[in-house]
Amino acid sequence: MAYLFTSRATLIPLDNTLGVFLIGLILSSILFGVTSLQIYLYFTRYSSRDQVALKLFVVLLLLMDSLHLAFISHAFYRIVVSNFGDYAALGQPPWTLLVGLGILPDLDYSN
Repeated sequence: MAYLFTSRATLIPLDNTLGVFLIGLILSSILFGVTSLQIYLYFTRYSSRDQVALKLFVVLLLLMDSLHLAFISHAFYRIVVSNFGDYAALGQPPWTLLVGLGILPDLDYSN
């Protein structure tokens, strides 16, 4: 039983990497909720005066934001749960993380 405590000290600390990933995922989820509320209020109160192109653009932004959150959530699950304890798997990020990071800059500049 004592070997568990000594071998744990030699492992790579992941709190600086996966902890930051978790905080980013939580903040992204909160901002997704805020964005969803704004889109709901837009369509219930203000969309009657706008053109169809603007409404489609708002729906496109919601879809992109939803995909981004789904991709980074899936990547976090794969890294933390599916590959738990497999340090070699940390060297190859899931494809959803790479795609999710590709979508992120589009959302930052469009709002």
